[in-house]
Amino acid sequence: MAAEMALVKPITKFNTINTTTARLSNRRLPFTVRMSAATTTPPTSKPSKKPQKQGIKESLLTPRFYTTDFDEMETLFNTEINKNLNEAEFEALLQEFKTDYNQTHFVRNKEFKEAADKIQGPLRQIFVEFLERSCTAEFSGFLLYKELGRRLKKTNPVVAEIFSLMSRDEARHAGFLNKGLSDFNLALDLGFLTKARKYTFFKPKFIFYATYLSEKIGYWRYITIYRHLKTNPEFICYPIFKYFENWCQDENRHGDFFSALMKAQPQFLNDWKAKLWSRFFCLSVYVTMYLNDCQRTDFYEGIGLNTKEFDMHVIIEVINWLYLTLPLPLLD
Repeated sequence: MAAEMALVKPITKFNTINTTTARLSNRRLPFTVRMSAATTTPPTSKPSKKPQKQGIKESLLTPRFYTTDFDEMETLFNTEINKNLNEAEFEALLQEFKTDYNQTHFVRNKEFKEAADKIQGPLRQIFVEFLERSCTAEFSGFLLYKELGRRLKKTNPVVAEIFSLMSRDEARHAGFLNKGLSDFNLALDLGFLTKARKYTFFKPKFIFYATYLSEKIGYWRYITIYRHLKTNPEFICYPIFKYFENWCQDENRHGDFFSALMKAQPQFLNDWKAKLWSRFFCLSVYVTMYLNDCQRTDFYEGIGLNTKEFDMHVIIEVINWLYLTLPLPLLD
């Protein structure tokens, strides 16, 4: 069944999406990720009490963990130094995050394990990789946002609390995805990732560009997949996709927050250097997404999507949204 699903004829058109509301792109770690097997191995003469570990192949496109200049971040969000900070807007965003619309959304049921057991053959490994990559990317966001929340607590308590609440969202997503891996008798060792990770350094303005684009891309990817599968339920081979409608609103709120952050930093938007850097990051994020997806065409065909058309749809929607929300000179 799974092999047949991986070879189904993909759809060639998307439903038109109209909406008035819209992670870092998929990033991978530059080291081997350990996985623990949830199944019991056959007994040997000296049975091991430790779970089996297996390595996952890494490449240039694998997710990374990020760090930044936290001292510069503190200066950027110091209300006495930066008079462009719209405190009323950030207070409103904080209340939005405090509402925690998805507090009870990520609740699993027996449908997950039953569906995973039915996925066999090549598609099974494809789903494992999808869950592993997504979990790692969400966990990367959790670590960065958590540290920003801690470091900005004295400088700007409101912005710091928003970062902390976004780290809550990312941790919730990562945990949900890791539970999904358990349906396939695997689990990411997040404790190991925390201890063994290597960081890629980005200046604050680059964090803003890349993360804003990533969050908005995440929104359009999730909502596009959700709406496609709602119209074509025969392609729902695993129930995680049913959660994407509410899930993508977390990505949207995160993107709106980074939009407000950049509006408060006009030096990151308005000069010729900003124009070049924003173009560069826009191109980099899109290319990374496209290359990652092209390597996983079977996954998208398995849920009834044409990979190239899906990516182009997402890119076009993100570009349209950028023109509506920011004076970000991505395509002038």
